[in-house]
Amino acid sequence: MDFYAIASTVCVLLPLIVILAVFGYSRGRYRNIANAGAFFFEGGALVLNTGVPYPIPVENIDCVELRCSGWELENRLSYGLTVKVIRKDGTAKSCYYKGYRTAKLALPSDMAAEIEAHGLRCRLVEQ
Repeated sequence: MDFYAIASTVCVLLPLIVILAVFGYSRGRYRNIANAGAFFFEGGALVLNTGVPYPIPVENIDCVELRCSGWELENRLSYGLTVKVIRKDGTAKSCYYKGYRTAKLALPSDMAAEIEAHGLRCRLVEQ
């Protein structure tokens, strides 16, 4: 291979390597991330378990809203869930989660109980 072929390969692969390194670093900072479900609590924060985990301090949270379909919960092994965290200043952060009954917090009712155990308000909304 000549120099230009190697340089073009590196230029194409470098952004991918940087993105993978950022994902690996951000997910490696948390201990409870494996099989946690839509979110977990760690270090005084509710951490949304997305590609890049998104921590929200518990003292800044006004309410957590869990939206799901009651039909999917009763008739399927997997379900779609939207977690919406509403902060005290009125802003909100939402994320989508594809739930399976194998996670630690498998059902929205389990998630609501965990949220309320940390002293936060929780609303279950069926679509």
